[in-house]
Amino acid sequence: MKKFFALLMTLALLAPGLAAAQTAPATVTITFVENPTTGYTWAVKSSDEAVLAVVDNGYMAGENAEGLEGAGGTHSWTLTGNAEGDATATFTFGQAWDGGEVAATIVYTVHVDAAIAVAVTGVTGNPEQYDPMKGTVLLLENPTTGYTWAYKASAEGILTLDSDTFIPPEAGEGKEALAGAGGTHYWVFSGAAEGDVTLTFGYARSWEEGVEPEATVLYMFHVSPDLHVTLIAVGGDYAAYDPMMADAEK
Repeated sequence: MKKFFALLMTLALLAPGLAAAQTAPATVTITFVENPTTGYTWAVKSSDEAVLAVVDNGYMAGENAEGLEGAGGTHSWTLTGNAEGDATATFTFGQAWDGGEVAATIVYTVHVDAAIAVAVTGVTGNPEQYDPMKGTVLLLENPTTGYTWAYKASAEGILTLDSDTFIPPEAGEGKEALAGAGGTHYWVFSGAAEGDVTLTFGYARSWEEGVEPEATVLYMFHVSPDLHVTLIAVGGDYAAYDPMMADAEK
């Protein structure tokens, strides 16, 4: 089920209020996709509650494009300042029981100013993967072999490409990354119009024409009227190129 979590979060900065005492200070709202039926849920902790409070706004079930139960929804929190200073809010996505697996950790570094307005100053992790307004694709890739991924959409205008990035392999502690080692190709898409679209990714050498790709992976997305993006299925050679599945086999 973990490969279906490769869906990401939306972050909205609310405009600061006036300095008058009757207006609310600026806050930051974080929204992640979540599906409690899978056993994976979000937990969050402030590094300094005297500076930063995290208010749980609760879980909201979403519409399932296929009309099936257990589709999941979204969970949102509001980061609110208590006193001037710096703090972090750490979001952990995993199994809540002791010893449960952790699928992702996202850390927001924030600054609370003298007016108790909150501003995000840094983020670690890949929040786009859990943004209900985004669709993400991660596939193992090794450009040194000449093979790279390219994709085609079954319909135009439903998704727009936000970013297309190759992430090189991380070196182990105190070590350098091995020359020629592969990494991960990471795409982020936004919903542009309601509908269904299949992205077909082919792993091939760009200079070889008329040759079948070494591998093919299909991602099927649904975009709702409010432009929420849902991954509804994957197909093809996905298992061989999914970074999460590769990590689980190590």
